[in-house]
Amino acid sequence: MSYHERVQEFYGRGVRAAREGRFMASDHFFQRAVSRAYSLSGVDGQVQCARHIARIYKDMGLARMAARHYRRALSLLVREDARDSEVYAIIVARLEELNRASLSRVLHGLGIISPGNGPVTDLELHASHVIEEVRRIIESGPATDTDCARVAERLNNAEVPTGKGGPWTSRLIRDLCDASLD
Repeated sequence: MSYHERVQEFYGRGVRAAREGRFMASDHFFQRAVSRAYSLSGVDGQVQCARHIARIYKDMGLARMAARHYRRALSLLVREDARDSEVYAIIVARLEELNRASLSRVLHGLGIISPGNGPVTDLELHASHVIEEVRRIIESGPATDTDCARVAERLNNAEVPTGKGGPWTSRLIRDLCDASLD
């Protein structure tokens, strides 16, 4: 089996494993494919490999796994005191991009952002208020159950509707907070 065919085999096995939800196996196969294809070594090689695997997951539509590998690359750079490097800035930008996309998908799933170009709905009218509340919670770190309950109560008192027309719950707020931090 040729070198190129071996790399393609590892890549294909990684894609199959990711589609089946076996992410440890897919990480292993992608790692082998990338390291063979690019002959990467050392910390710089590990960072580049993590970036490459993150791009593969992003292209597959697996934003959470992509974000995980971007965070892995960032932690490797932090250990090497490379926070001022260009690579660090690029990875941070990619991670922020993924976070915005994840938050948009969650908001859309809750019905806060309506599809199409129709008139502005009550949900869209209040979306900025909901986002502001969520950002206020997470600016100091991961949200607590108490914080989520308080925000849900404030939104319900202000008569801000959810996407399904029901009252806000701390679980809905927690989902938004988690999507913002991913």
